[in-house]
Amino acid sequence: MLFILRRVLYCTLLPLLLACGNCSYAATPADDPARVFSVAELQQDFRQLYQDLQRGSFDLFAHMPQARFEQSFKQYLAEINQPMTALQAQKHFMQFVALANIAHTRIDFPVAQYRAFITAGGKTLPFSFRINGDEVVVAAYYGADKRVQPDQQVLSINGIAVRQFLQPLQGYLAADNAALLDGLTGGQLAPLLWLHHGEQSAYTLTLQQPGSAAPYQLRQATLSQDEQAQHIAANNPPDSAASSEPRQYRILSGNIGYLQPGPFYNVYATTDAEVWDTSEFHAFIDQAFTDFVAKGVSAIIIDLRDNPGGTNSFSDHMLAWFADKPFRFASDFRVKVSDLSRAANRARMPANGPADAITQQLEQFYASHQQGDVISFPLDNSKPHDKPRNIAGSDIKVLLLINRYSYSNAVSVAAIAQDYNFATVIGESTADLATTYGAMESFTLQHTGIRVGYPKALIIRPNGDAKPAGVTPDVILPLAADDDAALQQVVDYIAENYQPTAGGADAENNTMQ
Repeated sequence: MLFILRRVLYCTLLPLLLACGNCSYAATPADDPARVFSVAELQQDFRQLYQDLQRGSFDLFAHMPQARFEQSFKQYLAEINQPMTALQAQKHFMQFVALANIAHTRIDFPVAQYRAFITAGGKTLPFSFRINGDEVVVAAYYGADKRVQPDQQVLSINGIAVRQFLQPLQGYLAADNAALLDGLTGGQLAPLLWLHHGEQSAYTLTLQQPGSAAPYQLRQATLSQDEQAQHIAANNPPDSAASSEPRQYRILSGNIGYLQPGPFYNVYATTDAEVWDTSEFHAFIDQAFTDFVAKGVSAIIIDLRDNPGGTNSFSDHMLAWFADKPFRFASDFRVKVSDLSRAANRARMPANGPADAITQQLEQFYASHQQGDVISFPLDNSKPHDKPRNIAGSDIKVLLLINRYSYSNAVSVAAIAQDYNFATVIGESTADLATTYGAMESFTLQHTGIRVGYPKALIIRPNGDAKPAGVTPDVILPLAADDDAALQQVVDYIAENYQPTAGGADAENNTMQ
């Protein structure tokens, strides 16, 4: 169940936006469900969409040849032949942008409309899936049918083979490879079903227990979020509440420290201004490592499974606890200069007072280069903490645990630790990329107000490997689906490969809120 809860917390759609339920976000015309746009408005916005993507993106055609993109543009433009609601327009534009097959080239999910739907008691399918190639299995179930268990194979939905059923849902998602696309789809099943089908009363699923020759059919009614939460609570032991915290640390048997840092942004933000406030995270990390050192742990497992990422202003502070040399998140940060990116950067500059150092540096960078130039942007090194806030050179072994659901900055953290030999990376290869098109900016379409994200840079991992690829662990472990069982695999590996230090501690748990 802990595996289920964590997948719900971290791998649902747009974890950053949905995590901040009290945050305020600027409303756009696309957020108004009653708004209808004319054909002329939609076509003008669609032309702007394609033109600005080319102007701002580092390489819009990296994965999709320009000739094919041009053909698709003409097709999608021709399909705008009648007025559309805000949601219809967003869906049409999302599908076109996703053709780039670049995770950071995207139109985000319509969060405001989905949140309104959920808040009003809207009902969704109480499942999430895990997709491994041709196999689709139950990752989590939030309903009442006792026959349904994790790891059961999903054969069909509404009489359609499951991979065929999921294909149109994947058309809304931007991803650089099939593994990343499948990972995003499985955890976002309910929102994607709402986006594509609208609210449905029920779905019919054909499921099969592993090792069983006889599949069974389930007619599953959709459930509200309150109903799903009740089922989760009913099946979750009362003493596991602390373990569902997004940030936690504890001492495991064998005197091993366990750290789950959670997302690399402020998960407790109550306003949008607080999302990038590092103070809570830095204090939590300092508390965790200080306790580990005080208790004389022999090793530390840093759990980055199912982590959505964030920014290095958070994660660098954690890395600095076990780094033995200065480091940076990329060997090369190649930025394409554009008026769009310069405008986005200027929008971050405060009306009163100085901008932060990176914003000022980018402004000077853009001012000194021409539209379309591709220039390596200078990156500053982050430094290890001074003693005693640094365990490099001690007997404490540090292991970073990753899986296919480690995304964005979590992948960058693993790449830094591996490329600088700060720690041993263990687990599954990531679907998300260490060398990637990133450093997202956005522009807004004139009439619909739809915001479009694009990557202005090619970020090359610290070891200089320019090939777009995920992080392959130093120690590859086929991780068990159960959260506790997977963690035990790592504990067993430590016991078999590292000599424990003297000392010991009873298991205890610490969380920060």
